[in-house]
Amino acid sequence: MNEVLQRIREFHGHLGPYVAIGYKMGSLALEKLGAKKYFGVTVDSYAGDAPPVSCMNDGLQLATGCTFGKGNIRNVASGEPRARIASGGRAMVVRLKPEVERSLPGILENEDGEAAAERIFGLASDALFDWDSIAG
Repeated sequence: MNEVLQRIREFHGHLGPYVAIGYKMGSLALEKLGAKKYFGVTVDSYAGDAPPVSCMNDGLQLATGCTFGKGNIRNVASGEPRARIASGGRAMVVRLKPEVERSLPGILENEDGEAAAERIFGLASDALFDWDSIAG
């Protein structure tokens, strides 16, 4: 298992597709925004607080360094695999592609959560997400 997936497992307690999705969302946004982790970045997660979608929040925290304790991540209880990440007056909204979201139950029927997370982690961002740059 690669080092990043091991860190995700240690932080979250296990591997599943939504924690991997959150991590990849956060990493994509930092790259596209040219942002650094921890400070000067904010996240609005629309994952809500009901698993499995809410597991995305842990992936977003780990990837961006935003934490609920620092107050630079906010959880909006809509249950959607979507996040708004902002830094330096720029922002972007990243959404899980609907076809990927629809495929997750079938993947989980045939694979355990860890295998599903590894599969998700191996996919390119443009295969997983739609995103829009917006004003900060």
